[in-house]
Order: sequence, then C-alpha cells, then structure tokens
Amino acid sequence: MARYSKSGKKTKRVADVLSDHRSNLGRLLKRGSLLMQLQHLLSGFLDPSLENRFQVANVRDGTLVLVTPAAAWAALLRLQSHEILRALREAGYPNIESVEVRVAPLVEKPVVQRRERPLSPAARRALDTMARVGSDKED
Repeated sequence: MARYSKSGKKTKRVADVLSDHRSNLGRLLKRGSLLMQLQHLLSGFLDPSLENRFQVANVRDGTLVLVTPAAAWAALLRLQSHEILRALREAGYPNIESVEVRVAPLVEKPVVQRRERPLSPAARRALDTMARVGSDKED
C-alpha cells in the first residue's frame, strides 16, 4: 500500500524497499546475500587451513572470483578449482562454470583462531596455591 507524506510524495515502507528485488537496494542486498552464501559454503567445503585465507569477491558471467592475500594460497585454491565447481553444482549453483583466483588484500582481516595450550603442571600448582591463599584471606 502506498503512503503519501505531507509533501504529497509517495513513500514506501522500509520492509517493502528491502524485499523489492527490482529496486537498486533490493538487487544489492540479493547479491550480497548470494556472495555470503557462497563464502559460507566454500568455507565449510575447503580445507580448514584455507578457510580464513580467501573471500568470495564476485560472480559474473558464470565465473566465481575468489580473492586471497598471497600467491601460495592462490595456487592452492586454483588446484582445488575442479572440486570447488563440483561442490557448487551439488549445492545448487550450476550456472557457475569456472573459478578465477586473484591475489589482493582481503576486505576483512581473517580471524586468527588462538590455539589453546595446556598449562604446565607447575603453572597449575601455582594457580591452585594462589586460589587457596585467596580463599583463606576471605575467611
């Protein structure tokens, strides 16, 4: 339902603008959603060492464009391009026929997962001793 402002201009609800895939904003949101879906799909499919080393940059004319910050990562992605295409076809993206890998800085810095290291026995004893001393003071 169209609404009119005090100036007499036709206005739309925000939800209508966002869901209208014919509008510029609607097309942009739909494209962003596609790129995010592809990123999520490939992150789960590829080797965990590559998961945070690439980004889906674009899909155009049947070509998926991936960006990675180093030539070594690009080489690994290129070697896996056939498996990437197979995974995309199985996931319902048959229109993507090729993969292009470019070397460029990533838009977002990859999240570095910290590796948890176990405490040494001496560190564990020291923490236990400090906890006991702290609880003795509270009594």
